Order: sequence, then C-alpha cells, then structure tokens
Amino acid sequence: MPLKNPSQYFLRRAETKDHSKLSGFFASTPRMHRHLDWHPPIDWLGSQPFWLVESEQRIVAALALPPDPPRVAWVRVFACSPLVNPIEYWDALFEKCLEDLGTQPETIIPSLVLSDWYLALLRHSGFEHYQNIVGLEREIRAEEKEYQANPDLFIRLMDVDDLDAVAEIDQGAFEPIWQHSRLQVQESFEQAALATVAELGDQIVGYQISTVNMFSAHLARLAVKPGATQRHIGSDILLDLFKRCKSERLWQITVNTQNTNSASLNLYKKTGFRETGEEFPVFIFQQFA
Repeated sequence: MPLKNPSQYFLRRAETKDHSKLSGFFASTPRMHRHLDWHPPIDWLGSQPFWLVESEQRIVAALALPPDPPRVAWVRVFACSPLVNPIEYWDALFEKCLEDLGTQPETIIPSLVLSDWYLALLRHSGFEHYQNIVGLEREIRAEEKEYQANPDLFIRLMDVDDLDAVAEIDQGAFEPIWQHSRLQVQESFEQAALATVAELGDQIVGYQISTVNMFSAHLARLAVKPGATQRHIGSDILLDLFKRCKSERLWQITVNTQNTNSASLNLYKKTGFRETGEEFPVFIFQQFA
C-alpha cells in the first residue's frame, strides 16, 4: 500500500549512518515491537531488509526482517510514531521487505506477539497463529540431587572451541524457525552466565546456555544431539545446571518452550518445572511458510 501524501514522506533502506537517528527514535517512541533475542534492535542496522520512513528528515517508522539463519526472517523490530496510522506505515514497509525477501521464496517470516496493536497489524497482513511460547519456572532447592542417570556423561563448562559442535547440535535439534546460526550461538555464549556442554567419550552430545538476573537464572537454550535423546542427557544437563545455580546462590530458574513441543515440556516438568501461565503467541506469514 503506498503512503498517503508521498511528497511528505520518503521511504528508503536504513543505512549505518542512521545509527544515531534510529537509536533516538527507538528510545522515544512508545509504539514499538521488538523481537526477544540476543540483539537490541539497533544492532540489525547494516543487515537487510531494514526499511524506514522519513518526514522532514525525521524517522517516523522503521521495520527490519533480516534473515538469520538463512531463510528465517523474524520481525526483528517495527516502530512508528504514535502520531501516525501504524497500519499505513506497516503496509508500506512490509511490502518493501517482501520485495527484498522475494529472491528467497522459501523464507519463513515468523513473529512473536507482545501487544494487541501489533497483533492487529499481523492479522491485517495475513499472518496466522502457529504456536505459543509458554513460560515455566522452578525453585532452586537447598539440596539438589547429586544423582546422574548416565554415568558415562561428562558435563563441563563450555568454551569457545566448542561453538562449532554446539551450533551443529542446535541446527539439528530444532525446527527451522527456532534454529540458531553459528553467529547467534556465539553471541548467546558471550552473553551467558552459565554455559555447559555434555560429552560422551570425546563427542559433545548436548549443551545449555543460561543467563542470570540478580538472584534468578534463565535457561535460554537447551539442546541434545538428535539420536542421543534417550540417554538421559537433557535431564542430566538440567540437574547439573541446578547444582551450579545453587553454588551461585540463585534461588529460581525460568525457561520458555513451545506449547507444541511435548518432549521439552515433559522434560522440564519431570525435572521440577511448573508452568507459570504466561504465554506469547507466535504468528507466521503464510505466503512464505
């Protein structure tokens, strides 16, 4: 949909020189959707598609859908001035992003939904509900189990030399929209407070990456190598993580997973997690699904 009064508005790709203006715009507008990942929205500047609308050299709207990993283009950020019609600006920007992604016709375009006004935009453009992200939590107990179901499993701290193997496990363990690229794995490792790998012999067969906030931890990523899931690897990684949390004087751990992922839900509940009741819908643009 073209913008009304096109002479007053200029639609163009965002460039690295826009860093200061975009940062100020993101900080000042109350109407912004941002994807929950390892990046602040401004970090996607320089990746495409990333489009914006200007009026009198002021940014009034911006949308970024850069694929990472390839062919998975989450809506990383959409922001617009509260003084304009968000649907009009969304339509114009989304059309440009689709043109850029049209050279990769198998690209999946998913998005988290964190607000009602943003949900209206997605439905308007043909996004359809795919699944929900559910939250779980568990208290760290005074005495955590020392028992390890698989005595052949060795769990140690992750180091940078493990990242290639970790990325390979990640990309095999998750469906496409939840896979992490090698770069995302590295970024999550660099921001982690607790990151471990599980080894059988000399082979890495699983890992976890967690962050810490005050007195609680968040399990950001847990994956087991396909084919090794029946060897208690996931539960042993979790039991080890609980003991490490206790040593760090953390009193709670949280995690998110998909409501359609019965294996993960069963694992977390078996190891003491309970659902919090918090859920976030995930929508997918069906034209590219």
